[in-house]
Amino acid sequence: MKILTRQHEIYAARVEQLQRNTLALRGGQPYINARLWRAPNESSLSWTGNGAVVGRRDRAALVNDAGRVAGKIGQYLFKTPTKRDGIGEEWAKDVNGHGQSINLWWMDLSDYLTAGQWVWVNVDRLAPLMIDGVARQRTIAEQRRDGDFVRWTIWPSISVPDWSYGEDGKLNWLITESMDYDNSDPFTEPTKRRLRTLWQRVDGRVEIRVYAEKAGTSGGAEVLREATLGLAYIPFVLVGRPSAEPWWYDDVELMQAQVMNLDSLHIDNLVKTVFPQLVIPASMLNELETKLIERSGINHGETIMEAVREVVRGLDHPLVEASEDKGTTRFLQPSGSELNVLSLEMERKRRLLFDVAGLSLFTKETRQIQTAESKQFDQLDMESTLQHRAVILQEAERRLVEFSKLIDPNFSEYDPVWPNSFDVVDIEAEASTISMIAQMPRRTNAMDKMAMLASVRVLESMGGIDQELIDEARQEIEEYEAPKFEEFYPMGSE
Repeated sequence: MKILTRQHEIYAARVEQLQRNTLALRGGQPYINARLWRAPNESSLSWTGNGAVVGRRDRAALVNDAGRVAGKIGQYLFKTPTKRDGIGEEWAKDVNGHGQSINLWWMDLSDYLTAGQWVWVNVDRLAPLMIDGVARQRTIAEQRRDGDFVRWTIWPSISVPDWSYGEDGKLNWLITESMDYDNSDPFTEPTKRRLRTLWQRVDGRVEIRVYAEKAGTSGGAEVLREATLGLAYIPFVLVGRPSAEPWWYDDVELMQAQVMNLDSLHIDNLVKTVFPQLVIPASMLNELETKLIERSGINHGETIMEAVREVVRGLDHPLVEASEDKGTTRFLQPSGSELNVLSLEMERKRRLLFDVAGLSLFTKETRQIQTAESKQFDQLDMESTLQHRAVILQEAERRLVEFSKLIDPNFSEYDPVWPNSFDVVDIEAEASTISMIAQMPRRTNAMDKMAMLASVRVLESMGGIDQELIDEARQEIEEYEAPKFEEFYPMGSE
């Protein structure tokens, strides 16, 4: 059945890279397994190892700069709390039914948006009570008893393979994809299978069907569950914009993959005693071929030699040189300076990674070579990115609140106000400037106040300081009066 395999053209164009981007958020072994590349002609022993030897694939490590990029955006975006006057306090502590507070929930959604370009959110609640076959809304007491509250569920872009909008601008239908893991029976092996759920508008209501691949068939599907929602719309909100065009985070992930692979090869070179390469005279190989043919016959001998010649090519195997060359077995080995090329290239790639992300201020190496104009441009670019993200999330939350009120009349409606100003601080540069001003011999009262306020701003950006203490410091600075010039330098003094 096509329902198990169909893909929107945008999804089909982006799904492979979106999967890599999503893996990059958390890093670890899953990302390494997906993005570590086997070198040309690398032997199986080097790549996968055997029972006694660990292969390069399992020795690789990852510095997750791509995850750090997403984390930095989140740190600045959520530094200033969003105002949510009137929000239900109990609901705000658990917005997804799994104990996640609204702030942590939005942090997760922002990460998925950074990696996946767009995100879907499902607004749902328990089915209504059925009394003698007639549905009715629960009372507030019954809602608390049954845990019947609105739930917001994040569906990353890779989890919604197809969708369709009608002429009214609303979803006609949408397909979600998930995995069903069943270990309910302790006496049987757990099972795992892929599910697809079709949400479809039909005659003023929403019909839901959950499909799974039918056992013993190829492409056949069976309906596991069916349900109907008394809604005139499909309860999904789109955050971001689906597009088949490349996304800026693609470049960040690709740069990270290059750095990880360079690092893995560099470590492998060091492990192999600075990459010695055995060189065997061709005459020795020819002599081996003659003996194999004499002992095994021409057919078997040539077959064996073909395998031998295949083995001696590439990484982890000796090179074979012609007999007119030196004619001695020896090792080729690069100097330390040649080996250092990989380390320099890794540093260059990491700088490029953060430049792509617009986060050059966060890498010390980049700060040292940036001009003042370049720093200012990066800072403005970062603030613009954050403002754009805040607008998108604010509009999405307002739509979610609207949907939630329609699904549950008892939902505490509120108007979220996200911050629209983001103070991106280059701590090292600002601290240096403040220190320089403090050493000036002649300063006005206003100059002192500006320097002290800038110091408070830097300390506040570092975090970990109580806001009341920050406010108290600013109040004391406003009341501060510096000594006059003549008190430091009386008239006539040198």
